[in-house]
Amino acid sequence: MSTSDKPIRSKRSNNEGTAPRLRKDGSWQANYVAGYLPSGKPIRKSVYGSTKAQCAAKLKTALLEVSDGSVVLSRSPRLIEWLDHYLDVIAPSTIKERTINAHRSKVDNYVRRHRIAGKRLDKLTPTDVDLLYRDARGSRQRTTSRGSKSDPLSPSTIHGLHRVLRRALNVAVNRGVMAKNPVLRVEVSGKSNFEPQVYTTEEVRRMLALATGMDDGARWILNLTLGPRQGEALGLSWSDVDLESARIKLVREVYSLPWKHGCGDSCGRRYGSNCPSRHGGGFFTGPPKSDAGNRSLPIPAQLVAALKEHREVQSLQRSKDWGPYVDQVGAEHDLVFSRTNGQPVDHRADWQAWKDFLAAAEVPNGRVHDGRHTAATTLLLLGIDPRVVMEILGWSQVSMLTRYQHVLDEMHDDVAKKLTNHWTPDPEPESNIISLADMRKRRLGGGT
Repeated sequence: MSTSDKPIRSKRSNNEGTAPRLRKDGSWQANYVAGYLPSGKPIRKSVYGSTKAQCAAKLKTALLEVSDGSVVLSRSPRLIEWLDHYLDVIAPSTIKERTINAHRSKVDNYVRRHRIAGKRLDKLTPTDVDLLYRDARGSRQRTTSRGSKSDPLSPSTIHGLHRVLRRALNVAVNRGVMAKNPVLRVEVSGKSNFEPQVYTTEEVRRMLALATGMDDGARWILNLTLGPRQGEALGLSWSDVDLESARIKLVREVYSLPWKHGCGDSCGRRYGSNCPSRHGGGFFTGPPKSDAGNRSLPIPAQLVAALKEHREVQSLQRSKDWGPYVDQVGAEHDLVFSRTNGQPVDHRADWQAWKDFLAAAEVPNGRVHDGRHTAATTLLLLGIDPRVVMEILGWSQVSMLTRYQHVLDEMHDDVAKKLTNHWTPDPEPESNIISLADMRKRRLGGGT
């Protein structure tokens, strides 16, 4: 047979294993990839048989166990090893970095020092996860005048930790690092008893009146009327504002990331921000939270006037070292709300300015995000269609409206009243004409 007549052998993929081969001792052997270590190194296993057919049958069974996740791997990593690998290596390809930081914070606060951290993935059980959540619920400490006090975590925080573990271990299962995900067999409630601070109409009017006379008042008028997210407001550029047509575009947000040590933790400083070789931190720009976050909105007259005045005041307050904010990709932004040098306002400084504003307005304390809740409630109470409210607030899910169910119920009651009034016929007007029969009755009655 010539070289050209020889059959072409196609390369077998990892999920097929190797073809059975005859060993020197007369038995048959086939190899396959059973999964991968956190480093990405494949875990190879072998099956044996006294005949080629028997070896092929065992290989088929082993591959089925790999595909359905029932195979248990050797050298299983510890939970904390896998979580670190997932957050450092795997997650950055699909999750935003600031989200990864939030996930890492939950792992550091509630998992890393817990006994579950050292448990190997193949030994992890739903009971272990239950105990982790139980201990996490009572792990928050705060200092009072009488000493340290433990506060239970909110259900939403526990649910957030649950999502992190579920996602990380789902990836471990998909990559063959573990057989089954025990987190899927644990149920937690994400329902929180937290009620946002929604300001009344009278309180909002008082706040708007105060904001009108403040240098940064436009920031709070924007917060209370259109309710952008904090990062969206701080990422707003003057190029996104059209005061002539009274429209505003929300297309980005500004956020910050913590600095990391660049010295291998050898500088002796506790925080990465103090490290001489720090890296990875500072301000960044990114798209809004969801696709629905990209939106163009009408500006109410009060906000148009406030933004015009804010632009004039801002130009007078610019320092000598002012310059446009240059983001991580080199794009320049003339920020609407910035420091005197043109750089972004830190979210903590913005938060403190809001607290000071609330105190000056003599209204109940609340978060910056409560201005967003107030804006949503006001729009709904004004009878604006909920779908339009979703577009203004940049909500991607209808379920967000359920947070305002009490407002929607009031709107539904109002609809019922309007329908009742619309379909109820007007009462017949009383006539001044008296019939002859009535006149007789009156005369007869009067004569008795």
